[in-house]
Amino acid sequence: MKYKHIIWDWNGTLLNDLSLCVTILNQSLSKRNIPAITIQAYKEKFLFPIKTFYESIGFDFDKEPFENTNIEFHDGFEKQFKTLALQPFAKETIIQFNKSDITQSVLSATLHDKLVEQIGFFNLDQYIQNIAGLKHTPSGYGKEVEGEELLMGIDIPKSETIIVGDSLLDFRVSQYMGVDCALVHNGHNDINRLNNTGANTFSNIKDFYNWITNT
Repeated sequence: MKYKHIIWDWNGTLLNDLSLCVTILNQSLSKRNIPAITIQAYKEKFLFPIKTFYESIGFDFDKEPFENTNIEFHDGFEKQFKTLALQPFAKETIIQFNKSDITQSVLSATLHDKLVEQIGFFNLDQYIQNIAGLKHTPSGYGKEVEGEELLMGIDIPKSETIIVGDSLLDFRVSQYMGVDCALVHNGHNDINRLNNTGANTFSNIKDFYNWITNT
């Protein structure tokens, strides 16, 4: 197999949180008398920076700071996190890669301490060599700096490393880091937007696994 190290995204890729994210977002929209957003519209619009995405669906940051809505979202997410499940085939795939001596990391735009806690909740930490959440980048803006720092600690060539994500951000980060990217479209961005990146795209993690094991 070509790849010796996999860098997983967390939200939407390994963690099945799309529906919860849209629910919390719609609660915030309702409080401000802004029309709700459907899951499909969310997938078509979601992007980083999160502030830009919020503005595109009606939030007015001349009336309130973005930080208020960002905190509101993360508070709601944390309260309901334990109701979530992993994406289908996520844990099985991680375990299988671990047995095959493929090392794995998680790189996320979640705050680092929260990310460690969330991964531990699903008992995935025993299979993941590196966990990299936000330490330097403000919440809602990306994860490029954390990705670059992660790469510096991985003793595997970039040509043998691949990022697996579900959004345009993951593709952007892979370009920044100089590694390949695979995208699954059962997360936060829709298939058309992901296909337009030119990256390999898959319906789910199982399809990605079948592809990578034959690469």
